[in-house]
Amino acid sequence: MYQMIADVNKVIIKNFWNDFVSRYKLDIITAFFLLILVAATASVYPYLIQLVFDGLLDNKNNDWIILPMIIAFVAVIRGIAMFFQIKQVSKISLSISVDIQKKLSRHLINTDLIELNKLSSGNHVSRIMNDVNLIRDGFERSINNLIRDTLTISVLMSYLIWLDWLLSILVFIIYPIALRPIFRIGKKQKIIATSLQEQMETVTSTLTEMLQGIRMVKSYNLENMEIKRSEGVLNNLFSKMFSLVLGRAKILPILEILGGIAAACVIGLASYRVFLGELSPGSVVGYVTALLMISQPARALGTFNTVLQEALSALGRIYLQLNISPKVNSTFSASNIKILKNKAPKIVFKNVSFSYNKKTNVLDNINFFVDAGSKVALVGQSGAGKSSIINLISRFYDPVFGEIFINKQNIKDVNINSLRNNIALVSQDTIIYNKSFKENIKFGNLKAPDKKIKEAAKNAGIHDFISNSLNGYETIVGEGGNNLSGGQKQRISIARAILKDAPILLLDEATSSLDADTENEINKTLEKLTKNKTTITVAHKLSNIVGSDQIILFNKGKVVDIGKHEELIKRSTLYKKLYYAGN
Repeated sequence: MYQMIADVNKVIIKNFWNDFVSRYKLDIITAFFLLILVAATASVYPYLIQLVFDGLLDNKNNDWIILPMIIAFVAVIRGIAMFFQIKQVSKISLSISVDIQKKLSRHLINTDLIELNKLSSGNHVSRIMNDVNLIRDGFERSINNLIRDTLTISVLMSYLIWLDWLLSILVFIIYPIALRPIFRIGKKQKIIATSLQEQMETVTSTLTEMLQGIRMVKSYNLENMEIKRSEGVLNNLFSKMFSLVLGRAKILPILEILGGIAAACVIGLASYRVFLGELSPGSVVGYVTALLMISQPARALGTFNTVLQEALSALGRIYLQLNISPKVNSTFSASNIKILKNKAPKIVFKNVSFSYNKKTNVLDNINFFVDAGSKVALVGQSGAGKSSIINLISRFYDPVFGEIFINKQNIKDVNINSLRNNIALVSQDTIIYNKSFKENIKFGNLKAPDKKIKEAAKNAGIHDFISNSLNGYETIVGEGGNNLSGGQKQRISIARAILKDAPILLLDEATSSLDADTENEINKTLEKLTKNKTTITVAHKLSNIVGSDQIILFNKGKVVDIGKHEELIKRSTLYKKLYYAGN
């Protein structure tokens, strides 16, 4: 098992180097030279201290003046080198972490909805923030510990061997004893770290969900339930974090004990050899100083393995996400969809079946067509598959079986961007960004001038409200549009669709959450919007769609009837039931 983990780690590290680290080769080389300078200056201290003590014992007074100046000079050089080394390493690690966050954000935006919906938004945010922080920490420790501290230990060990090889044998025997338990702890830490990161996702997801639904929580007096739920996930987080800290805590005592034993053995043997006249007191002091200086980087190397395992665990999870390729896309050579200007297209569904979970079909062998420029309504009970039709036309998902045509072109064979450029969607889930009115409307057409934006707002019936706001069109609407009513949010969404002026208009229960008066006003606005467009409407209130050119009745994922309102109200018991229930 450990061999399999090691092989996976090698692949992850190789991919990490190729994807993110290799572009900073020059910066890493610069950091490496600074690391060598820091390590080299560290090894000078024990030798200078040896000279000081030997000089004191031999009454070499001249050294009283020279050696302190040299020590001060070495300290200045080491301090300057450490500053630039830390700065350089931090710059590289921060750049790499931001690169990962950018790539992961791009990937998530381009990921299929079916994959995105498998995890909550809190889980995705946790990967972008928490996991990347672990990777940054691991990378910094890799350079600072694995390179700088290894170089420092190597230089100091070389000095110890040069000073007295016999004493060095003791050190070589004792210190490696610590490696076995430390590496064993590190392997366990990776498993704990993976579990911790998953729990961190749960916490982020739970808190995000709780804050997003705070109005519902308060209205149903669910505060105590949510407090218990949040405390539960936070208690689990504490338990996993404490397990991780406990693993780290075991390493330093092991190194402290072995370091103390090594120092005691060295001092005992060295004292005996001084007594025999084989070593000078200055050599002993220099040797012990070097040995004590080794202990700090040795401790850092001891804890480094656990930090590395945590970083590899986080990196593995991120690559797991990055390796999910979008299935809903278009080939590089795909042609743009052919829709003539000012001429609405025809839409055809041919033997279409669709499932979100690959187990139960939401749509089962659907066949229908929408004539160019006509208004078609999709009706049926909740869960009948109406909104799935909207999702398939926009290619948020692809059918499991069957084909969808727009002007005789299979939408799978056309450029996905050109397809969506020709579709305007107004749904019940109105997304409002914490930006200005102008920016929120401009999402419909990012190149639109201010004149067109105001014209769209006027047609959507929101211009007067915006103009009377504090800063007019530059007024910030608040997160999620929490400073706006439901009708105002929906009018902004309609203004976007008007600004886009696409030949295909999809209305997915666009007025479901509005009061009757606002709904009537919005419907009048939508009536203007649908002119000269192929329009498909999903409505919860059937009185809004009685004037449709065609009504398609769904039941349990199947088309059970098609006709005009007058025809369906006469012959369909289900339609009649839906019509009177909604009115």
